[in-house]
Amino acid sequence: MPDRRRITTVTVTGDGVLVGDVITVGGIPHVVRDVRGVQPARKRVEFEDGNAYVLGRHHPIEVARRITT
Repeated sequence: MPDRRRITTVTVTGDGVLVGDVITVGGIPHVVRDVRGVQPARKRVEFEDGNAYVLGRHHPIEVARRITT
């Protein structure tokens, strides 16, 4: 059976970031390893390379995501 997954770019809010998403920061792609809530309205996104980014839960951000078609 052929692989029906492909990578696409989607805009989500901080609440919609998923483990495995790829976020480009400063032209460098980072794969999301962990997402957790911090403070009432923030999400801490940890990348596989150990870097982290804190963003608003309702802040839109563009991610690359593998989707099933």
